[in-house]
Amino acid sequence: MEHEALGLLAPLGAWLEGTTLSAAVRRSLWLYPLASLLHVLGVGLLLGAIVALDLRLLGLAPTLSARALARLLIPIAALGVMIQIPSGAVMLLADAAALLGHPLFFAKLALIAAALVNVVLVHRAAGPDLRALDGPLPAAVRRGALISLLAWPLVALLGRAVAYF
Repeated sequence: MEHEALGLLAPLGAWLEGTTLSAAVRRSLWLYPLASLLHVLGVGLLLGAIVALDLRLLGLAPTLSARALARLLIPIAALGVMIQIPSGAVMLLADAAALLGHPLFFAKLALIAAALVNVVLVHRAAGPDLRALDGPLPAAVRRGALISLLAWPLVALLGRAVAYF
């Protein structure tokens, strides 16, 4: 389904689609499918790590050290994001005009921004070297875990919904 471009972004989408890189993505037999597969891998790494950590921060498996679990899972989640950014950019280049005019795409981007702000706030609440995760968890950490548990899966759902609506 086509959506009208949102304001000033129509020229940006048209310009992006006119670039050599965009044309290469559309002509390549493998580039878009590879980017899509890598994006799914990034989603899996991010969601797997974040959901597990958020559940622990919300009280599940209290015998597991929240700090140790965070030290293990945060780099995995970060790797997922680092895979998603370039793979998402490649997929955007293939169909920039349509995506930049899609309201669900903007909802996804806005939610990513909010979720990333939440990450920063949770890290601040956890303190230097995540020390606050050693004892009773601060309310801000628990609240941030709940927001994260809702936001990141919704980002993934919005990403898939863009393809169908």
